[in-house]
Amino acid sequence: MLNGAKIREIRTMKGYTTRDVARSTKISKSYIEELERGTKINPSFNKVVSIAQLLGAKVDELIITTD
Repeated sequence: MLNGAKIREIRTMKGYTTRDVARSTKISKSYIEELERGTKINPSFNKVVSIAQLLGAKVDELIITTD
């Protein structure tokens, strides 16, 4: 499951808007916003990788794991 709050935290810390992320990753702005709000929690792996690369984060930082 994706941690939308973590994406928002890193994004704002880097000074990116959701529009910046959308343009750079080719994922719609509304989809990015849904991820951050937690209404979309299971995006494709490719989308997670694109977001992580842009934010300079590791994929596992953006995933909520249940052990």
